[in-house]
Amino acid sequence: MLTFYAFIGFEDSLNVAEELKNPRRNLPLGLVGALLLTVVIYMSVAISAVSVVPWQELAEANAPLAEVVARAAPWFPAWVFIVITVFAVANTGLINYITTSRLLYGMSRDGHLPPVLSKVHPERRTPHVAIGLIFALIAILILSGDISELASATVLLLLLVFMVVNSALVVLKLRPGEPPGGFELPIAVPALGAVVCVVMFATRVGAGDWRAPVIAGVLLLGVAALYFVLRYRRAADEG
Repeated sequence: MLTFYAFIGFEDSLNVAEELKNPRRNLPLGLVGALLLTVVIYMSVAISAVSVVPWQELAEANAPLAEVVARAAPWFPAWVFIVITVFAVANTGLINYITTSRLLYGMSRDGHLPPVLSKVHPERRTPHVAIGLIFALIAILILSGDISELASATVLLLLLVFMVVNSALVVLKLRPGEPPGGFELPIAVPALGAVVCVVMFATRVGAGDWRAPVIAGVLLLGVAALYFVLRYRRAADEG
């Protein structure tokens, strides 16, 4: 689970591919390069941490990195960790805010969501309607329950998304006549990714906490209902 959390967010870069120069070449390079850099950083932090504090004690600590710094550099001010945490949370929220609004904009532009979500602000050139809708949904979700339950439901939904994306790549690779992409991987990579996501999803659901699956299920049902309504309306307009 910690590994999963560590690598969350890289998929967000795909939603801003249209805003890149030469995305066919630069996006794979940036994504893979960021993943490799993250591996190096996390391994370095892990090795440094267990070199200072035994792993048994780190497992019991409420703030493992703070415990490492307290022993290795007791002169280091503790409030810096608070600043780093606030910055990290704000940065993650901002990234997801930007990419989700672009995702809604793209789906609306392609006819999968109401057309109003594809409106762009005349001056800032941003999908301001989609941004406002996301803010309203986030406020409702935060006020509807415990934040840990919402986070768990988000993990389940992300695992489902990753499973579908990996499975879709397997289907594309097996489809006759499918043109090659700009960045190709062996079929074993997406197949293994789909299997890992299924195992992690089943493990999380089997943990016994029913609230997170219920929240995820309600959100999925809402999205599915909206999809079929828009599909029916689109078919009626074309007919």
